[in-house]
Amino acid sequence: MMLPKSSYVSVNLLEPTIYIEPNSDNFNVVRGTVNINLPRTTTVKSISVRFDGVMETKGYTFASVEAGAYAQRKPLARQRLVLYPNLLGQPEETVNRPLVMNAGLTQFGFEMQIPSKLPETIECSDIKVNYNVTAVLEYYSRNSSTASTLLQQLGRTYNRGSYNNKNGRYIKAFAKQPIRVARLPYCNLLLGDSMADPIDSRTHRSRWLNYQILINKKAVALGSDLPITFRLTPADAEDEVTMDRVSIQMLERRDLFRSNSTPHTSHSIFTIQPSANNQLNGGDVLPLNTALTAGHAWEGTVYYSIPENKALSHSTQEYSEFNISHTLLISITLSVPGGSGRFTSSRVQKTLSFQTHIDILDETVGELEAFKLPTYDAPPSFDEAVYGLSPSQQQHVCLESTGLDRKFSEFPPSYEDISTTTRPINDTVHTTTTTTTTTVTADR
Repeated sequence: MMLPKSSYVSVNLLEPTIYIEPNSDNFNVVRGTVNINLPRTTTVKSISVRFDGVMETKGYTFASVEAGAYAQRKPLARQRLVLYPNLLGQPEETVNRPLVMNAGLTQFGFEMQIPSKLPETIECSDIKVNYNVTAVLEYYSRNSSTASTLLQQLGRTYNRGSYNNKNGRYIKAFAKQPIRVARLPYCNLLLGDSMADPIDSRTHRSRWLNYQILINKKAVALGSDLPITFRLTPADAEDEVTMDRVSIQMLERRDLFRSNSTPHTSHSIFTIQPSANNQLNGGDVLPLNTALTAGHAWEGTVYYSIPENKALSHSTQEYSEFNISHTLLISITLSVPGGSGRFTSSRVQKTLSFQTHIDILDETVGELEAFKLPTYDAPPSFDEAVYGLSPSQQQHVCLESTGLDRKFSEFPPSYEDISTTTRPINDTVHTTTTTTTTTVTADR
């Protein structure tokens, strides 16, 4: 019997983003539920979950350019977990027996281990890495042509079954859910290691101005604000120095590595504007076109907005196929005396610059309160009182004084808890719920 338009299969993920530490060998786990809502009793042959990863890179040969933007495609992962039939310890007659499911909603919980060292999810002009979790339902239909038309109307992919009889055949319905792989900036981020080290230009001395630039984060997420602190002191009391403008730019470098050819490198540059919430965040306004007082340092912090769009990508580790890195460029344009003539004095422009590597993170990392980095002056000094405490007490004092709370958001509920709860979708919901903890079966 075919499935009418009201029926569907869907997949819900407990964690739509997988967070990985750089250069980590740890395996990760995908957890979620497969939801099957049936309008009437249906015979089901199999239910499975698949994890797939694909990398596409741009080709720069004449043939690849003619072929399209992403000319080369490489599979990164392909894992398959069978929810029904459960093959472990089951007799052959049970394995080959179809499952008869009553009308209503039935949920199947799953937990699948996926490979380690997966490249991060990325999409830019040269590289695209995507991951998906797909639920597959194979059910019996007596009218295959009508069922195929229906699945097309629902926007679902279908395949014909491996066998049929005179009354019908098995049909496959798919439900796909994207999942992100996002990199954390530091291996020991949860313990606070390397979090307090700022980017410090140190004091630079020029003929007109002594300046120091402090950036309180070595890593910043797309869509967040980056505080930059300026310390400016005119070097000569007799010279009137004014600051005409400050320019902040982000240089993105994309490297593609080929086994049989030389690497290809491309660049993009983006202008970084002050945040619209600069003053609301307590930021200062740069003293542009104002004479700086000799012997008096001007110090202020300005918040700059890191754009969140597909034009600017996040940084990545260096993988065997690609690498994306970023450099922050800061330019300060000054107006200084340029000499005087018989009746007038002239002024000229001088530019001071500073550049540094910076790690741009996936926007999902910036949404995690537990992973926000403290400012450069946040770490406390370890005085004698702290040294006199036990190691656990020292850690508690350090975390308490920095405002870094190790109490993260509550863990998501286990798939066992979710799979024991059903939400009615219609008046004839069937509350029989099946939960499986079958070991992952890889289908490579």
